[in-house]
Amino acid sequence: MESQRELVSKADLKARERALRILRERFYEVLEDVTRGRPPKLVIRRRTLSNTIYDPERGLLLLGDSTFERSFLDLREARKFMQTMLMASIIFEALSNGEYPTIRDLYYRGKHTIRFRKLPSKAVAEENTWDEQSESDSVIRDIEVYTNVLREEMLILSKEKGKVVGEMKIRSGDDVIDLSKMGHGAYSIEP
Repeated sequence: MESQRELVSKADLKARERALRILRERFYEVLEDVTRGRPPKLVIRRRTLSNTIYDPERGLLLLGDSTFERSFLDLREARKFMQTMLMASIIFEALSNGEYPTIRDLYYRGKHTIRFRKLPSKAVAEENTWDEQSESDSVIRDIEVYTNVLREEMLILSKEKGKVVGEMKIRSGDDVIDLSKMGHGAYSIEP
């Protein structure tokens, strides 16, 4: 008879494989646009009250059919497009590595500054991938809607399950982590 831990591991593995497959399929469509010379875009259902439908049989509020396009070549949408592609890549990597990131982890993994030259002046400019966590949270919700896979089904946690600090060493993959050196921040425990 399988232990509870083995059952959870199998369920996580199945969820992880499903999320990886769907992310790969949905974002491969964007790559196909690029390789065929079409402007890359994401078509996402609107997360608005006016696009909400009540399903009386299931007793649920569902998203309707109204969509919007997030296009790389639209100056109003280019930053959000970049953020969405970046976050999808981070989520895909976390799933591939068997991780259980928190939404805060994902925010920090993607937060960096992009330096570029403005045309025609060629002046150096900077743009943050996101300034606030609310931006990355919104992108995660868009990815949920775009892929039809909930955050929890992508094994993304709202917060860590616990923290450990003290005279203890643990092994994580090939790394040995000395918890006595973690300070006040402690070491986050995944499920």
